[in-house]
Amino acid sequence: MRGPAEPSRRSGAAPRLSALAALALAACLTARPPPPVTEPAPAHAEPELAASIAETAAPEPGLDEAGTTAVAPEPGAVSTIGPGAAAGLPPPLPPPQLPPIAPPLAPPGASEHSDPLEVLWGHRLDFSSRGEPLVSIRLMEGQREIVFRPRGSARVVLRGGSTVEIPAGARLSVRARGTAPAAIVHHPLLADAAWAERERLEPVRRALEARGVLVLARTVGAVYGIGGRVVDNRRELLLGASDGTEDGARRAAEALREPSGARPALHAEVVAPPRGTLVLAAPGGAPLGEADAALWVEVAGDAGFVVEGVEHDRSPTARAREDRAYRGRLYVTLDARGALTAVHGVELEELLRGLVPSEMPSSSHVEALKAQAVTARSNVLAQIGTRHLTDPFMLCAEVHCQAYRGEGARTARTDEAVRATRGEALFRGADRVLVDAVYSAMCGGHGEDNDQVWGNAPSPSLRGRPDLPSGEGRWSRALRDDGTLRAFLSAAPDAWCRRPAAARKDRFRWERRFGPAELDAALASLAVGAVRRISVAARGVSGRARLLAVEGASGRTEVAGELRIRRLLGNLPSSMFVVDREGSATVLRGGGWGHGAGMCQWGAIGRAEGGQSYREILRAYFSGAEVARVY
Repeated sequence: MRGPAEPSRRSGAAPRLSALAALALAACLTARPPPPVTEPAPAHAEPELAASIAETAAPEPGLDEAGTTAVAPEPGAVSTIGPGAAAGLPPPLPPPQLPPIAPPLAPPGASEHSDPLEVLWGHRLDFSSRGEPLVSIRLMEGQREIVFRPRGSARVVLRGGSTVEIPAGARLSVRARGTAPAAIVHHPLLADAAWAERERLEPVRRALEARGVLVLARTVGAVYGIGGRVVDNRRELLLGASDGTEDGARRAAEALREPSGARPALHAEVVAPPRGTLVLAAPGGAPLGEADAALWVEVAGDAGFVVEGVEHDRSPTARAREDRAYRGRLYVTLDARGALTAVHGVELEELLRGLVPSEMPSSSHVEALKAQAVTARSNVLAQIGTRHLTDPFMLCAEVHCQAYRGEGARTARTDEAVRATRGEALFRGADRVLVDAVYSAMCGGHGEDNDQVWGNAPSPSLRGRPDLPSGEGRWSRALRDDGTLRAFLSAAPDAWCRRPAAARKDRFRWERRFGPAELDAALASLAVGAVRRISVAARGVSGRARLLAVEGASGRTEVAGELRIRRLLGNLPSSMFVVDREGSATVLRGGGWGHGAGMCQWGAIGRAEGGQSYREILRAYFSGAEVARVY
């Protein structure tokens, strides 16, 4: 029986066939390769790494968020556009073929054809048919249109609709219509702990409940087996109950403000994903099909694809864009606000080939590059299911997670470092727990404890200690008092991160000056009036500020947290500083570039140039950890 929809389907056939024919004709007759992908600008593991490395290693890369109406084809139909010319981008070095190692603990089966919404919003670790972990990376979000070009013959799978065959080099666009944002609930985050240490939350829970706070418990992260090891990055969260709205959660957080002035962060979770229709169109806007909230692109032979106008180096005032090339799978879906998002589904080793040169100059010593590859791999595995929980991807491609620029960043040297360490990650020797292998650009000569930086549980593998060659024993004790730190900064000892010729000496030691008006403006959000004095009230083992006291004409307050202090004072290079007064100016004299926890990237380069292997480098920065191959 034919219903009312059939005439609409017939009436839409002609324009759709015309679009197919036009696209096929353009691909076959012009045989013109797509425009070249521009060389991207450096990206970095942390904001402070950009300035630290990009200027010293140039031209090498540096260390360190309305559519049209279309008629959908019948479900299950396959549309063929026809053959096309091959893309003109030269391929990078092929991935190495190493002998396969069968893991004792078999990974879950590949989910290459699962519902894309489950894949994207599930934040779970899946594996490819080759046994490698699959990771989803945000390329850009908040878009009205996304344009892409496959570099080989490809197919676009429309969720709830058809499959469209497309030729190499075809330039397709995606827009959205009829969208609705995700339903998200918000609550104040009161405390959290690793799953194995969740018992330490019980005293916190009892104290909060004694104050009349209704406490909710949530678990994030995942536990999975890989290479005979169990990786458990689950965390137990204690949340304060609120009405679920963001404003309501902020009011609840304000009521729970700590004596130090620190207000609990907000935890958000998705209760219903966004909705809308994606419209796939040929050049000129002729519709090729529709998808229910998601589509994905598979390119034959893993030839890759180009996404046009990828945003990078985002700032409050500007957003740079460039075309970028990737291998793997392209997803186009809706973000939590209902705007378009491009997501890269990629095997972990392919991800690392684009990530390592974005984090460390490819001209660095190969042993330092290997150390960077192992830390980056470990860090990705540790973050699965713990970040971007209200986004349709596991990780972003920016400094918030790890900088990733796709194929444009790849070099032969960094490809070799990834190949040589394939499948290797860091585990604690005592209990075989995966190490969250964090890193920063330059420790300044002394590393910091992870709990002093982020307030989480102390990790035995992330203990701050002097990063100095033997013979510098005078600095073996902690730098927590002002006098010891001042002497350490003034002496500027021969730290590993000072040794490389390419390391910026003004990153190892630095100075910032604030006039009275500048300081008042920087600290205006604290509402203490004209600032009379600032001082460091508590420091970590490296001397990095944990608590900043601010005295003003209208009162006194304290600012807690390493990153919050740095941001408040105009994005300081690090929180390892002492405070001086020179006339009416407040002078901060400091050292290092970054939070200082985990591996010091310039220190790793210095150690490698000094003859240390990547395993020796990793043992120096991650106490009691061992390198193990998991696939």
